[in-house]
Amino acid sequence: MPGQAGWDIIPPMSIPVSGPPEPLLAPRHDVPPEGRTGFTRVDGRQIHFLSWGPVNGPAVVCLHGGGQTAYMFEELGPVLAASGHFVLAPDLPGHGDSDPLDDFGRRELAATIAPLCAHFGLHHAAFVGASLGGMTSITVAAGHPDLVAAIVLIDVGHRLEEEGVRRIIEFMQAFESFASLEEAATEISKYLPHRREVRAESLKRNLRQRPDGRWQWKHVLAGRLQSGEIDVGSDNWRTILEGLDTEAASLRCPVLLLRGSASDVLSSEGADEVASLIPNARVAIVQKAGHLAAGDNPESTTALISSFLADVGWTKQ
Repeated sequence: MPGQAGWDIIPPMSIPVSGPPEPLLAPRHDVPPEGRTGFTRVDGRQIHFLSWGPVNGPAVVCLHGGGQTAYMFEELGPVLAASGHFVLAPDLPGHGDSDPLDDFGRRELAATIAPLCAHFGLHHAAFVGASLGGMTSITVAAGHPDLVAAIVLIDVGHRLEEEGVRRIIEFMQAFESFASLEEAATEISKYLPHRREVRAESLKRNLRQRPDGRWQWKHVLAGRLQSGEIDVGSDNWRTILEGLDTEAASLRCPVLLLRGSASDVLSSEGADEVASLIPNARVAIVQKAGHLAAGDNPESTTALISSFLADVGWTKQ
């Protein structure tokens, strides 16, 4: 049965939820309003997570982009919780305060998500994935179609623009560490001049202090970039995209692809191309936003996601 905007409605169903495990002591970095933060262990690996909303609500799993953390969803989480959703946003392995993986790639990350969902008692969930998190969401859905009810992809596809990727990698390579949080805030503001002022204290979410006093990124990409394992010049960054088009074409759930209007990573042609592969997909534009659309224009991004979930029937019954 078509939805309000022509989507295939997700059939009403009971959503078995056993509830989140008791969280361990977690770092308190501006815990979002009415949200929870904690650590849990899945397959012997420590995972840091944020969550919002009633545990028996329709679940939404949010996967952040490469080099980011779960805090990129601090605006979305409370909004979805207010409409009755249970929102789970983990730090992906090798990011934030979660343990790293021995191997790092889209498929390796995806292999950790189904066990995490099972650990929280989530058997059917909508997914929101930004950039690397979007790639991971596609791979999860391709391998576990019964788990994924719907997907919102934020500025990601199987064909990315080299210049945009180069800009991201060059920034990460240029700043392996910072003398202070204030220096980090200054450099990030130069990199993202259109953003609101970056608060130095908030960067503790993304940086950790070394014994020598310098602050370094909380993600495994930093070391791989510095070593040259990931490098624009050699095109080895493209390996993470291999097979993504085939996986996208296998999706049968409703998919909304959000593209930042000023994105230099996903072109309008690239967005249309990946959407054309997916039987039940549409593209929407986040105005006044680049590749990091959820942070550039959180109000518009949140509104588009909320509307999509309502249109496909992923709401509190």
